[in-house]
Amino acid sequence: MHNNIIAIVAISFATVGALWGIGNLMNPEPDVDLPVEDVLLIAQRSTFNDTNPDVYVAVNVPTKLVVQNNDAVTHDLKVDASSNGGITPINTAPLRGGQDFLTAIVASKPGTYEYYCSYHPQMRGHIIGQ
Repeated sequence: MHNNIIAIVAISFATVGALWGIGNLMNPEPDVDLPVEDVLLIAQRSTFNDTNPDVYVAVNVPTKLVVQNNDAVTHDLKVDASSNGGITPINTAPLRGGQDFLTAIVASKPGTYEYYCSYHPQMRGHIIGQ
């Protein structure tokens, strides 16, 4: 009798789990479009995007950032903590040729913040939080 009860409980859990899974497949969560802009910075020939461009972001709106190394040498991208605490630091770690890194830029206060490659001092640009 005890084994029958355990079997019934196990079958019930399995059935409920299967129905829940099928229900999620039949009724997936709707995609929500957030007002997020994407930024792609490509490291190549000792610059980001040929010009080390200024990157404009809205304050308190996460901005997707992809850093891509299309060069034969190692690069990284860093954003240091600011004295006013207005931006979340970023450190991609070393990226070899062909590697990329996905993160987000989060500026919590308006201001100008520097991004740079620690291997190549000429690779510097600004993130401008508005």
